[in-house]
Amino acid sequence: MAGLSTRIEETLRGVMDPHMGVNLHDMGMLRGIQVDADGGVDVTIVFPCVGCPAYELIRQDIRTTVGAVQGVTGVRVRVDWGQSWDKSDMAATAIERARVHGYVI
Repeated sequence: MAGLSTRIEETLRGVMDPHMGVNLHDMGMLRGIQVDADGGVDVTIVFPCVGCPAYELIRQDIRTTVGAVQGVTGVRVRVDWGQSWDKSDMAATAIERARVHGYVI
């Protein structure tokens, strides 16, 4: 399953936070990927804010994108509300993009 996990992680770099135009990994929203022996995938994420208007869009993008990876038999997206997102979770490129678009980071 190691190869499948790598393909899933690479694929998830194409799932974007629509507000920032930055992938979930660079936004610091992606917290875990688990693949079971049957190809079932659990993707754990956090959101920068409660009530995010893109909540369902992002979850659906993850299900669609990961579900298209050969060998994946199912996708569950779990939101971990017990973990906090912080701007320090963002990659340097995401921070710079935020600044260019007027966000104070």
